[in-house]
Amino acid sequence: MPKPPIKRLPLILVALAIIAALGMLSSIVTQGFADLSTAKAEKRRLEEERIQLQRQIENLEATIDAVSTDPEAVESLARHDLGWIAPGEEVIVLATPSPPPPLEGLTEEEAEPILRLP
Repeated sequence: MPKPPIKRLPLILVALAIIAALGMLSSIVTQGFADLSTAKAEKRRLEEERIQLQRQIENLEATIDAVSTDPEAVESLARHDLGWIAPGEEVIVLATPSPPPPLEGLTEEEAEPILRLP
């Protein structure tokens, strides 16, 4: 004789509750792994930035040492970073031509030059 369905109901409810709890736990664990992965990527990025900043600090300290002990370093820094020139020197600025503006909606064959040189 089959058991009445009412006695199976608590067992089914317990099984559903366990499945729901496992689903929630799985979601929490998955989110935790995603957060961990994001944190590891951020740690790598920050470590690379720290290394780069450390190199900049070393370069700046070397520049400070050079400027405080070597007059030629001061002159080089003044010329390069500040654009200074020594008395009696002349500056020659070489201009490079800028590229022509783009042709708006025309091909090169359709564009008519303003002036033709022989």
